[in-house]
Amino acid sequence: MTSDGVGAIPGAQQKFLSGVDALVHKQDLLLVKVLLINIPIVEVEFGREQRELAISELSKKLTEMVGVAEVIRVSAVLFSIRALDASNPIYFIQQVKALVAEINVSGHFRFLLETSIGGVVTEHDSELIAKDWDARLNLALMKSTRTGLPELSDVQVATSEQVRHELARLGPGSAPPEGMHWVFQPINYVATRELFGYEALCRWQSPTLGSVSPEVFIQIAEDLNLVQLIDFWTLKAVEAAYPRLVELGGQAISINISAQTLGNDHEFFSAVDRLLPRIKEAHFSLIFELTETSVIENQIDLTMGLTGLRKRGAKIAIDDFGTGKTSLSIISSLPTDFVKLDGSLLQVERPDLSKGLLELGMKFAQLVGAEVIVEKVETEADLDLAKEVGATFAQGWLFGQPIDLRTVPTAEGI
Repeated sequence: MTSDGVGAIPGAQQKFLSGVDALVHKQDLLLVKVLLINIPIVEVEFGREQRELAISELSKKLTEMVGVAEVIRVSAVLFSIRALDASNPIYFIQQVKALVAEINVSGHFRFLLETSIGGVVTEHDSELIAKDWDARLNLALMKSTRTGLPELSDVQVATSEQVRHELARLGPGSAPPEGMHWVFQPINYVATRELFGYEALCRWQSPTLGSVSPEVFIQIAEDLNLVQLIDFWTLKAVEAAYPRLVELGGQAISINISAQTLGNDHEFFSAVDRLLPRIKEAHFSLIFELTETSVIENQIDLTMGLTGLRKRGAKIAIDDFGTGKTSLSIISSLPTDFVKLDGSLLQVERPDLSKGLLELGMKFAQLVGAEVIVEKVETEADLDLAKEVGATFAQGWLFGQPIDLRTVPTAEGI
């Protein structure tokens, strides 16, 4: 296909990779790709001639850019770039972004060029060849397309894309991925240190990816609209675990729940209806923590979902309070039994400021009629501060690390 098409330009990609192969084991290289993501729309609305004029101007500016060793247009909408120097990749990528912005503010065209920009720095002592580095470069470009920001490929980007690929294969009825399991972190009374309950925490020790951070796989699951699966699996894990937790002395179990699940997952609510009566019989409380990592526009659905859980006999907690992720007006309108003050409030350098922030959280909880759980209590000083401001509960490693019930023997010794 020629450069007038939307596909690859014959030989262009191979030419770029050949140039990389000749140098990749001699020196570190900075490779960048620029994808013009709205060119098909530009062609429909303004014509092929305007499209090509804009692309030609971008090509010219990229070629003339300081620090560029090679620019190859590998398709109608994609440029591959090799920089002269790999020592400052972030600066170089920002310069590419600035160049595109310069074209957009010039007023030469009646449209804006929208781009994704990905980069990777090769390692000359690595066994990887050009096509391997190009694959990592494509991962960064894919992520940039999703985030709208330039992305530099690194181990985290590669891992995130592998996680995305594995999760994307899941669907309703799927079992948790191999290595995904749940642990239970103690929540204790501040005044007496006695056990109150546990929070169920999802962990993933993947056989192929290693230990995957919840911050990574939960966010990706939300992006893929699959976080409902994790919420459902968590509920099933709690269903299996709560008899053992009762034996260990707990009075409550807390589960994180996404706003996505509250908005549209009827299967989840059916599972709650099956579980709650048994938990109540064991004189156990079920607490749902609203995570703030996802946002739904329809606050009516959110409020109705939380109210529905409360009517069923569950309690509601607002997680990570104090991180600024959710406005006070939204939180104050939600049914709330517990406010969990984020552990970052304990890490403020000035003790008086830390105390003041905790007191603000306490005041808010009082206004909405909720009790307070201070998170990430790891030292006696943290506990003293939680006690000083009047918090009822504390959660953190001071009281022990999360319990993995797979390693805890039952009362019968099994």
